[in-house]
Amino acid sequence: MTAYLLLAALAIATLVVVYLLLQLLGLKRRQEALRRIMDSADELERELHACRERGEAMQRWVSTLPSSLTRDALASLDLGPLVQKALKDLLQRRLWLRDRGDDAPLAQLKQAYAELERSRRTLAEQMQKLESAGQELLEASSETHPVSALMAGAYGIGQDRPTLH
Repeated sequence: MTAYLLLAALAIATLVVVYLLLQLLGLKRRQEALRRIMDSADELERELHACRERGEAMQRWVSTLPSSLTRDALASLDLGPLVQKALKDLLQRRLWLRDRGDDAPLAQLKQAYAELERSRRTLAEQMQKLESAGQELLEASSETHPVSALMAGAYGIGQDRPTLH
C-alpha cells in the first residue's frame, strides 16, 4: 500500500513539474513575443522619423527647381501628415500593448508583431518609390538645369541611401 501511495505521489509530482515547465515555456514565449513587438515598434518609429526627414529634404530640394518640373511633385512630397498619422497609430499599438499585453493571447501578440512588420515593409517600399522618383526628377532636371544636380547633392538626393528594414 505504501508503494502505491509513493507511486501516486511521484506521479502527481511529475504532473506538477510538467505543468510548471509548460507554464514557464509559455511565459518565455510571451516574453519573447513582447520583446519582438517592442523592438519592431522602436524600429518602425525610427524609420518613420527618417521618412519624414527624407521627405522634408526632398521637398526643400524640389522647391529649388523650376516650377515647370515641380508642379505636382511638391504636393506628393508632403509626408508630414501621413507620418504623423502612422506615429499616432503606433502610439495606439504601444498603449494597447501596455494595457493588454500581459493578458493577450499569444496568437494576438504574434498578430500584432506581424502587423508591425507589415507596416515596416510597406514603409520601406514607399521610401524606395520616393527615392526612385527623386532620382528620376534629378535626371530630368539635370538635363535642362545642370545646377539642380549640385543642389540635389546638397540635400542628399541621388546618393546611395540606406534602405529601411
